[in-house]
Amino acid sequence: MTESEEIQNHKSLYDSLVEIIKDRFDTTTLGVVALSGGVDSALVAHAAHAALGDRCLAVTMQSEFTTPRDFTRAVEISELIGIEHHPLIMRMLEDENVRRNDSERCFHCKRAIFRMMRFEYGDHCLFMDGTNADDDPERPGRKALREFGVFSPLEKAGLTKKKVRQLARFVGLPNWDTPSESCLATRLPVGTPLDAEGVERVRLMENFFHERGVDTLRAYHDNLMATVTFKPEYADIMEKNRDNFMALITRLGLRSFTYKIWNEPDAD
Repeated sequence: MTESEEIQNHKSLYDSLVEIIKDRFDTTTLGVVALSGGVDSALVAHAAHAALGDRCLAVTMQSEFTTPRDFTRAVEISELIGIEHHPLIMRMLEDENVRRNDSERCFHCKRAIFRMMRFEYGDHCLFMDGTNADDDPERPGRKALREFGVFSPLEKAGLTKKKVRQLARFVGLPNWDTPSESCLATRLPVGTPLDAEGVERVRLMENFFHERGVDTLRAYHDNLMATVTFKPEYADIMEKNRDNFMALITRLGLRSFTYKIWNEPDAD
């Protein structure tokens, strides 16, 4: 495929995404995009704004499970797109079902988010999220999307994660190649009740390496031991900071840690 053919292909896919949103939208409603700051929801926000103009807005949750850099990225993306942006402040640890951290935690979390969004914006909005064609249809959170009638334009368009990144780059989104993230609650073992101290440990451990140039990592902890997974290209930074990291986890009440190379697939 030549460069011009590739550009035309990307334009065609993007235009189709915009039309899918237009077709689903009722002019008497408001389009509301759940914008995490990741590439998937950013592309949806971009296409929704192209389709609906000022009849749509983006909403980003702020809770104990999100990081400041995720929210900052969402704000920056919204400003670039020109879409109105609203924060949605939630205290997820006040929800007993979420705090329990069983296999249904993601369902309860997303259910709480979209319940709040419906309360804020009404029953007649078109709620949209960044689920793409590669995402597992059996993930617990998908049940909450179905319950609240959340529309997933990327999935409807058949766009895989790879295609999403290509289109995000095509339309000029700066986070097109940003590593996928997941909420901080995923760093604690399923079945271990969540509390503020445990989540804050994760935040501090990951921030330690973010501040030293490591963009992609996960810091888990269980039974007083931390496990940090990271991409191979960051091995030198990780090794250089081994002693200082040990000092940090000791202050956090943990006793030891181990490093592991992260070979997980690229998925939100």
